[in-house]
Order: sequence, then C-alpha cells, then structure tokens
Amino acid sequence: MTDKIIEAPKTDFYLKLASEDDMPTALVAFYKQDYTTIVDPNTGEEVTQLEGSPYLVQNTSDYAIDVVGTIWKPTGVMLADDIPEMKALDGWHINIRLNGDARRADVEALSAYFVDPEPITPSRVWL
Repeated sequence: MTDKIIEAPKTDFYLKLASEDDMPTALVAFYKQDYTTIVDPNTGEEVTQLEGSPYLVQNTSDYAIDVVGTIWKPTGVMLADDIPEMKALDGWHINIRLNGDARRADVEALSAYFVDPEPITPSRVWL
C-alpha cells in the first residue's frame, strides 16, 4: 500500500500591487457599495440610489485582508544613535487569509497576477 500525501489547501496569500491606488481595481471583488431603495414620488417606481463611496470589506467569516502597505527593510547602514537606515521595498503589500473555500477563486485569481514571488519569510504574518 502506498501512502499518498494530501496537501492542505493554501490559506495565506501575499499580494504585491504596484501602488495603493491599484487596490480598488485589483481587489474589486472585496469592495462593497452601499445603496438605498426609495420610491420615486413622480412614477411610484422603486429606484436604487448609491450612498457614499465603495469601501474595502477587510473581514468576513470567509476571509481576512491585512493591508500591510509599504514594507521597510534595513539597508545595513547604521545612523546616529545606532538607528538602522531603512529603505522602502517596491510595491504596496496586502495579505489575505482564507477561511474555507467560498472566496478561493477570487483570491487565487489575484495571486496569479500580483504575487511577486511569494515571500519565503513574510514581513508580516497571521497569528
């Protein structure tokens, strides 16, 4: 009998966008737009009106999104008072953790385009 190793589905995804401005486009599946439904007094028909701006829904029972933003790393140069000089890494960083498979297709589609490459030792991880 041969034992097969069954790999657990990936739950943590580390994304890197070019900039913060790319978030609404890249993460569109995770944004919500509030609206209200009113009755038009002239026609009596129900009309949907958008309220406010779309916003990122960072936590649900299916996923959690951690907007890391800019990651800073030491350059190896020490400044005054033994403070390390820091340099920003390229990109805008976002971590996503899945809880189940309900949003797996959305997240896996993102990782195909935005992971650059997946970090061996991420700068920020889930506890």
